[in-house]
Amino acid sequence: MNKKMTGRNCLNMQYEVLEGLFFDNKEETDSYLLCTSRIIDDYYFNLAYIKNKIDIELIQILENQFKEINRTPSIYLSRDDINFSENKQILLNNGYRLNNIDVYMEFEKNIKIDINTDIRIVKNEKDYNDFMKVLSSAHNDKIENDEESLYSGVITENYYKAIKNSINSKKHFHFIEYDNNIPVCVSTLNIKEKIGIINDFGTAQGYWNMGFGKQLMAYMINKFYEMGGKILTLSTEYKSKNQLFYEKVGFKEKYIMEQFIK
Repeated sequence: MNKKMTGRNCLNMQYEVLEGLFFDNKEETDSYLLCTSRIIDDYYFNLAYIKNKIDIELIQILENQFKEINRTPSIYLSRDDINFSENKQILLNNGYRLNNIDVYMEFEKNIKIDINTDIRIVKNEKDYNDFMKVLSSAHNDKIENDEESLYSGVITENYYKAIKNSINSKKHFHFIEYDNNIPVCVSTLNIKEKIGIINDFGTAQGYWNMGFGKQLMAYMINKFYEMGGKILTLSTEYKSKNQLFYEKVGFKEKYIMEQFIK
């Protein structure tokens, strides 16, 4: 696995580490890298990365690939690529729109953070339910009571099933942080060949800006290196409050990619 942080290698690392959990098929040519999932119908796990100059023929090839598996066309361009501006305009001219800007980050600086909370690994049904309750709250700004959740669509439901199926694996570790036995913060650490990716990080509403996130992140970073890890990465929305948080706990911006969907 090539460890240099480039657009192609970022997505290759992401595929290799998350294969089986979310991704399950990859195709790479001189022109593109295509990563797809039968597990999850979501354009973040069904995507194509363009390596060189794009043209109408290549767009059609990719759209046919997405159509065969009933997925929304999702194409990533790296800002550092020499063809970025031209490729972006070609996509916009062919019915695509900018959906998201992702920043890939790598842990570089160990910051001293005291850990004084109870942090556990998900091992059973109760742990799993606690994990999902926090994840639902963290990523739903409109949640108002315990009866509301993110189990409203097939995509989210399948995402949660994928997490449940990975409990007690030797590759994916789901953590819950408790405050007085109340689950307040969660995250997942995925490891393969000394490469780590953090995802599903979130703090329950009502517990933001209280230091729980920093403690859980510090705990996972320590665990990663205890397990022999060498390179720890994550991705998030570019210039978001999440990026600012990750910078505060020692991650550094490495690569930026723009996602276009049709």
